[in-house]
Amino acid sequence: MPDLPRIPVNWKWVGATVASTAVMVAVLVTFYYPQLPDPMPVHWNAAGQPDNFEPKSLGRFLGLILLSPGILLLSMVATMGLISLQSTSITGMGGAKTPEEAHRTWHGYRIVQGNMGWYLFLLNLLVLLMLTRSYGGNTSSFELPLSLGLIFVLTGVFIVQQLRQQREVEKEYPRPAEEQGKWWGMFYNDPADPRILVDTGSGSNFTFNIGRPLGRVLAVLLLGLPVLLIGGVLIAALNG
Repeated sequence: MPDLPRIPVNWKWVGATVASTAVMVAVLVTFYYPQLPDPMPVHWNAAGQPDNFEPKSLGRFLGLILLSPGILLLSMVATMGLISLQSTSITGMGGAKTPEEAHRTWHGYRIVQGNMGWYLFLLNLLVLLMLTRSYGGNTSSFELPLSLGLIFVLTGVFIVQQLRQQREVEKEYPRPAEEQGKWWGMFYNDPADPRILVDTGSGSNFTFNIGRPLGRVLAVLLLGLPVLLIGGVLIAALNG
């Protein structure tokens, strides 16, 4: 088995996310907070108009603007930390069965690590920009749908990039002949295989067989729930 190094946490994207959040929070506190009325707005309706107010408080203001960035930052660190941890067990007991499987898994983890960094960084930046516009009184009725649309576009780019890079890895470390044509990106596709959960080859990760009806349902939920969660984070950011 190959001696594969541990994939480190991508602190570049973590640092960029922290730095951009700090800059935007400083701007909001310095230029926007002093101009807020008392009571200050803490919720906006679909048209971008404030419809709920609370007594003006710097602590409450910071809590509102840091909630969503904090969730995204914690998600980034947790995901990257988990990937880093899992990368140490690829060739261990119960791990990959062949060198090719080990290399595919290791490179797959590395690809997710990199793509997750820029993806969550841009989502966090979008949330911060929308917060700035909300507290600046510059929102309009089309901005929330536009922001949600941008989330779906970013998610689509993330998925396409992930699939493209994974295909490049599989060209260098091909799957066994009996599995050729049965993998659609991160999902397995074989209607004749009764399994719903299929080992990806790492020995510790599984994916869904979208060739089976239940597998397709679970795959849609797997892809859809994170997008809905991120959309909820954005709505929470805009609505306080």
